[in-house]
Amino acid sequence: MEIGFRGLFLSLALLAGSPVFAASDPATDEPDSALIEPKVERIEFDEARIDARDYEVALTLGYLSIEDFGVQPLLEIRMNYFITENIFAELRLGQATAGKTSFEVLTAGAPLLTDDERDYRYYSLNIGYHLLPGEAFVTRNVTYNTAFYLSGGIGNTDFAGSDRFTINYGAGYRFLLKDWLDISLDFRNNVHDMDLFGELKTTNNLQFTLGFGLVF
Repeated sequence: MEIGFRGLFLSLALLAGSPVFAASDPATDEPDSALIEPKVERIEFDEARIDARDYEVALTLGYLSIEDFGVQPLLEIRMNYFITENIFAELRLGQATAGKTSFEVLTAGAPLLTDDERDYRYYSLNIGYHLLPGEAFVTRNVTYNTAFYLSGGIGNTDFAGSDRFTINYGAGYRFLLKDWLDISLDFRNNVHDMDLFGELKTTNNLQFTLGFGLVF
C-alpha cells in the first residue's frame, strides 16, 4: 500500500513540473526568429492610357500590290471610333497609282489605261477587335500599351474607269506611345473583281502600311 501511495505522489510531482502545464510569461516571450518578413518593392513606371478618348485619326504610308499592275506606293487616311475598349469602327480612304502590266511592258504597245484610269482610289467601312491587348516594356521604368487587332469590312474601289465593290480584311499591331499618339503596322487584302483582259476574275490586292495616329 505504501508503495502505491509513493507512486501516486511521484506521478503528481512529475505532472506539476511538466512544461505543458507551465504558464506562459509574456514578458519573457521572444518572437520566432524563423519568421521572414517579405520585402516587396513596387516598380513605378510611366504608362500611356487612352482614358476617355474615343477617336483616332491616322495618316498611313506603305505599299499596295495591285494585281497585274505591280507594287506601288500607297497613301491612306484612317479614322477610328472606339466603341468599347476592344471593339472599334474604322473608315479608310486610300489612293495609289497603278503601274504597267507585264503585257504592256513586253509588247511595248498601246497602254491599256489612261493616266486618270490608273488612279486606284478606295474607301472601306470596317469593324475591328483588339484580340491580344498587352504591354511592351522598353526599359525598367517605361512601358507602352499594345494591341494585336483584326478588322474587316466592305467598301468601294474606283479603278480603270469603274467602281468595284470591295471586301477587305486584315490584321495589325497598335503601339500607344502617348495618351494622344500611337503607331500601327497593318497588313490587309482588298478583294474585288476585274475584267480588263476580257475575262472577269477576282483579284487580291495586298497592302502593307505604317501609320501615325492622333487619339482624342
